[in-house]
Amino acid sequence: MSVGVGAGLRIVVALASALTLAGCASTAPTGGAPDPAPTSTEPTSTEPTSTAEPVLRRPLTPVAALELLEYCPAADAQHFDGDTAAVLDIYVCSASDILSTNGGDSGTGALPDVQRASRVIGGGDHLLAAYSAPNEPATTGACIQLAADPLIVWVDTSAGITPVYAPVDECGFPTRAATNAFNGVKLNTILEIRSDPAD
Repeated sequence: MSVGVGAGLRIVVALASALTLAGCASTAPTGGAPDPAPTSTEPTSTEPTSTAEPVLRRPLTPVAALELLEYCPAADAQHFDGDTAAVLDIYVCSASDILSTNGGDSGTGALPDVQRASRVIGGGDHLLAAYSAPNEPATTGACIQLAADPLIVWVDTSAGITPVYAPVDECGFPTRAATNAFNGVKLNTILEIRSDPAD
């Protein structure tokens, strides 16, 4: 039996269409499910937030008299470890200039220097509780550039006397709670040394 050219052409076209449909079917996703979303390759930051450190670890005006250094040794202040049960005494030392109290006037305008060592006799528990607080996380923004008194106290334990600073805020300055506790203690003067530069 002979097949005409027109019939042969129709058979070739039909086979080509069938093959094309088969190819489309093999590339289509099964079940009509969409392609999965691309996975992000961006790294995740795991850097911990840094803790603020005090601007100063020594008093703005330190004492220098050897007799006072027995109570308030000159060393960098540390953060209080929170062991209140080990504390035997708390000392506060200061050095400042005050107006003369001798009723005289040297004519030089010089003011007497006063260095003092005191023992905390009231408010010590509240002070230690406030100083046990951790430093706040450091800020990533701008801070005022100034030197604030670190409100150091000297803690006496069986291991010796250690200067400790007030917990600090995000800029490294004493927190309000620590400042209030420091200002609220009752002190008893142990030793006071006065020296007038005019003498």
